Amino acid sequence: MTNRGFGKIASREIILNPMETAARLGTSINYSDSLIEDCRKTLMEVADCKYAWVRVPVYIKENTVNLGFGEFLSRDLAKALAGCDEAFIFAVTAGLPVERLLIKEELLSPARHFVTDALASSLAEAICDEAEKRIKGTNKCKPRFSPGYGDLPLDIQPKVLKLLDAQNKLGISLNSALLMNPSKSITAIMGIYNEKV
Repeated sequence: MTNRGFGKIASREIILNPMETAARLGTSINYSDSLIEDCRKTLMEVADCKYAWVRVPVYIKENTVNLGFGEFLSRDLAKALAGCDEAFIFAVTAGLPVERLLIKEELLSPARHFVTDALASSLAEAICDEAEKRIKGTNKCKPRFSPGYGDLPLDIQPKVLKLLDAQNKLGISLNSALLMNPSKSITAIMGIYNEKV
């Protein structure tokens, strides 16, 4: 059984969720706008969609969750992983070219920056959805849960990224506020249901 992996996803294989994208843009789901479409095309041309994952054991004692690489006190994570003996830890990124595009648009056009930033956030979620499908394969899994949600603090991010070798594999680093660079990156924990369940 493979316990870790890495992959790239061609941007043409990524489909942005229409509802999420519209919500991030603050518009109706049936929007039709040449600026949005132009920003979307530019974004998808530069996107460097990658993911990395590791399969880990899960031990839960009350509200303490041991994932093999650390113990974390989190009632919400314990609930999210209830009924699981294992989990996938994974990270995805839209890549440094997207980060550079956002910096450029911020300098040149506030309108294009707003639209591109919203689309890039939707893109990161779509990469996460696609990576999740590829990672779990035939395993039955619970919904993913990310650091920073509920009572699971962001301060577990250094351990998660070290486990995934995210700096080398994905080009993801952390700043002093524990925020990821490239900013359009996501880490997540996805419980694997016990086979007997």
